[in-house]
Amino acid sequence: MSSTGLDWRAARDEAHRQGALLRRPQETAGLDAAIGRVLAADLSAPGAVPGHDGAAMDGWAVAGEGPWRVGEPIVAGADPTSEALGPGRARPVTTGAPVPPGTDAVVRSEDADVDGSGLLVRHTVSSTRRHVRPAGEEVARGELLFPAGTRLTPPRVALAAAAGVDDVPVIPVPGVRVAVLGDEVEGAGVPRPGRVRDVFSTTLPHVLRAFGAVPSGAVRVPDDLEATARVLGGADAGLVVTTGGTAGSSADHVRGALDRIGAEVLLDRVDVRPGRPALLARRRDTLYLCLPGNPMAAMVALVLLGEPLVAGMTGRPAEAPTSVTTAVDLPNDRPGSLVLAYRSAEGGVVPTGVVPVRHQGSAMLRGLADADGLLVVEPGGRNAGESVPALALPWR
Repeated sequence: MSSTGLDWRAARDEAHRQGALLRRPQETAGLDAAIGRVLAADLSAPGAVPGHDGAAMDGWAVAGEGPWRVGEPIVAGADPTSEALGPGRARPVTTGAPVPPGTDAVVRSEDADVDGSGLLVRHTVSSTRRHVRPAGEEVARGELLFPAGTRLTPPRVALAAAAGVDDVPVIPVPGVRVAVLGDEVEGAGVPRPGRVRDVFSTTLPHVLRAFGAVPSGAVRVPDDLEATARVLGGADAGLVVTTGGTAGSSADHVRGALDRIGAEVLLDRVDVRPGRPALLARRRDTLYLCLPGNPMAAMVALVLLGEPLVAGMTGRPAEAPTSVTTAVDLPNDRPGSLVLAYRSAEGGVVPTGVVPVRHQGSAMLRGLADADGLLVVEPGGRNAGESVPALALPWR
């Protein structure tokens, strides 16, 4: 690794790999808590879907040729009957109701009427469709629903429920603690001259939750080696995210604190600006994602590294960078990649594509607040009309 840090793509890959190495053994979750989680083992169907031959339409279950003599109705939720439906007989059914043995078809309610003598008479041309859903048509009992590694979306959880599943084996979601470092940080009101407002304690937990982690709050820590080591070493979460203290000044104690608690630095700096002085470390079963203290730099590093890190810990692939077309020239004549917040161009004299927002810099937030995503402008820059790698913002 160079002294300037790892290439941004390689850094994302390494964060994902380290997260996957610290993935915990499976746990069991109810369906209400399983949405968005990843299966830790194959999931098979304990029951068939549907579990019985059922009416696909409101109408009449019929046997043989009409007209049909109409019997007692069957409604959805009724127990299936063993009494066969004889030729020339019909029974009213509602959608989903079990049809009797011997049913040849369900005649839709709009295709027939009961005449004055009580006979069901079809008044439309006969359909070739039976309008009967056979048992196991969608899922057979014991069939594999989803393999291990599948992310449980709402439709997948709904299908599992339809097949009779109550609980599923899932990869555990990491707990996260946030530590905001710095003597200059104030928690409320307008900060005094020389101080700054804490912009992380209320926001980073929400970003981490969007990545799939479970934050347990934030704590502010002064610029003190002992205090920093105490907080980092005493954390009982699978992931600790810090802000500030990652540079090399006399007030920066993250590296010293990590060394004191016996943590191994796995990734030291990313070759981007802003966000370069980010690092990733590990101590036993805890990962430490240490972000810069400047607001935009911290957010950039969190998007770059936090998303793939949590994805690895939860069994998901990292979100792949996309690409967008820049509407303007994007110079970058310095080593390393330049990260810019962007918005879509609004037409007029600007060609179709995206443009960097105003008011963006390592210590700024205003531009990021209005951005649609992040551009990664690699050395050499890009000309208007060219494709540029882009990263999604988790709050968009």
